[in-house]
Amino acid sequence: MQEGRDQVNNKVQKIIADIYKMSSAELQSIVDAVKLRRNQLHLQDAQSFRVGDTVFFRGRRNTLCEAKVEKIKVKFVLVRTLDGTRWNVPGSHLHTEAVNA
Repeated sequence: MQEGRDQVNNKVQKIIADIYKMSSAELQSIVDAVKLRRNQLHLQDAQSFRVGDTVFFRGRRNTLCEAKVEKIKVKFVLVRTLDGTRWNVPGSHLHTEAVNA
């Protein structure tokens, strides 16, 4: 397990070192690729839920909130908490179990 983490850490360190050697145009290409990948992951997170699912997330002041999914948007999920409050939450902030929220 530790060996796998070391390999990932070494890979990340090499990428960071290569970034410092890049021109402005090359760096912009990397930034664009990272933004695209982040958008793909946000979309994937939001689309993993279904209307009616019970979900948990951390609300204001880090309070644990339980809610039902009302609508799936492109990157966000519209949910309604038990007290009737509607939240527009990024899919990556939602969990299906309270323990992991």
